[in-house]
Amino acid sequence: IHIALCHLFFNLFGVLIWFPVPIMRRVPLGAARLLGLYASFFRVVPALYILLVFVIVPAIFLGISAAFDASITAGVVAVANIVALFSLFEFWWICRGGCYRVLSEAAREEGKNALEQADRELRGQQEEEPRQIEVQV
Repeated sequence: IHIALCHLFFNLFGVLIWFPVPIMRRVPLGAARLLGLYASFFRVVPALYILLVFVIVPAIFLGISAAFDASITAGVVAVANIVALFSLFEFWWICRGGCYRVLSEAAREEGKNALEQADRELRGQQEEEPRQIEVQV
């Protein structure tokens, strides 16, 4: 029953975090689209994602916990190092254009268009025709 309650509260907290504010609903959807985009170009991405999320990140948190058990100072230093490394990665990824070194902007647009086309096919819709705007003089 303990595991069932853990799953229940995990799901309830997930709903309480992501569902009430409409803009927050975009975060997991955008993350899923981005993961799907990278997975469509690099077939190893899903395996790396599973390894990262279910092995590496828990091992890091376990190591931080062990560092805090050994010494508060060691735990704080470990947390500071992890935050610094994550911040440097995010700076490189967002501000320095690291994301475009992994997958170019043209490839991103191509992937987005392919996703939209596949979505239209699944929904049984025809491809949208370009709309013509009339300009009155």
